Amino acid sequence: MQNLNRQHIKDEQLTNDWLKDNAITDKLFNETQVFQLQAYKASINILKHNVELLKINEYELLTSYCKRILNSRQRRSITARNTYQILNISTRINRQLFKQYRKLK
Repeated sequence: MQNLNRQHIKDEQLTNDWLKDNAITDKLFNETQVFQLQAYKASINILKHNVELLKINEYELLTSYCKRILNSRQRRSITARNTYQILNISTRINRQLFKQYRKLK
């Protein structure tokens, strides 16, 4: 029983570390829908690592989405359409990265 409790604490700490690394707080995780969190994570990763592949309007869209998701009042106004726009941008960037990687090989 004690080993199970230790494992639970270890797993919880790993989860909290992963959420922290992905800029997601416990409160944000509990109050936000899954597809919105996916879009938030995708936008954070693109803004950190692949900002040079974005168009100007896409950059503005991603930054505004990140700001809106962190504000609880503005988060309620985010629609599924807004979220899917972010996910579509992420998909396009990932395709570009894959094509670049394939050319290297």
